[in-house]
Amino acid sequence: MPAVKPYGRSRWAFQFRPELHDDGEKEFLGERGHFDGTDIVDIIVRQPATAQFLAKRLYLFFVADHPDQEAIDQLAQVYHESHYDLRAMLRALFLSPYFRSTQAYYARVKSPAEYVVGLMRLVGDYALPKPGFHEIALECHYMGQDLMNPPSVEGWHMGKEWIDTGILVERVNFGVKQLGDISKPGVQRLLERLRACPEYSPEALVERCLDLLGPLRVRPKTRAALVNFVRQGGPLRFTPGDQAAAHRVGELLSLIAATREFQMA
Repeated sequence: MPAVKPYGRSRWAFQFRPELHDDGEKEFLGERGHFDGTDIVDIIVRQPATAQFLAKRLYLFFVADHPDQEAIDQLAQVYHESHYDLRAMLRALFLSPYFRSTQAYYARVKSPAEYVVGLMRLVGDYALPKPGFHEIALECHYMGQDLMNPPSVEGWHMGKEWIDTGILVERVNFGVKQLGDISKPGVQRLLERLRACPEYSPEALVERCLDLLGPLRVRPKTRAALVNFVRQGGPLRFTPGDQAAAHRVGELLSLIAATREFQMA
């Protein structure tokens, strides 16, 4: 079914056409019978390999880039026990200790789609279609994820494969450009929240900005570098009509966008 642009979505469904159907007996994945399309889907759903595939993909997407076979086996078991209910798998995953463990913090590299969409939400831009929207979508392509065009039926490989020397520069440059633009609505909202306190020490400003952008937990070495950068300008004071403090915050947000932790989820 065609989408109703610009807000619609394409909806696809299996359709059975008796005049095109072969009613003869068939063998598929070790089973024999007078199967139609729905029967074929049911057979695929019952395969142990299907449970393992779905469990692994959910684990990689929501937990970490390095699969834990024990956790995947548990999710696969839930899949079979719930009669192939993905909602039951997600419920089990979100309530599991491996999902809530601190080891899952920053254990995934954000995909280009996650990275770009997350930044757009953060800076409050392109909430609705407007000129330039296509260029924003192309950013995912430049970072290695051509939307709606995966390299194979397997989809994209995730994790560190999203990062190489060229793509990392593209990601950092895009993040710096967005968060460093203090005219963006979302950045303005961040500044308004910061103005609740009229003065910040370098340490306090870094902590507050990390909290607003995540919260992010950065390595001690990274935190020290951010504090040293802010310290060069002394304590930050918000004064009426003075944009100097806002520009300093924009520079700090840009530096945070270039950190390792900002690339992770």
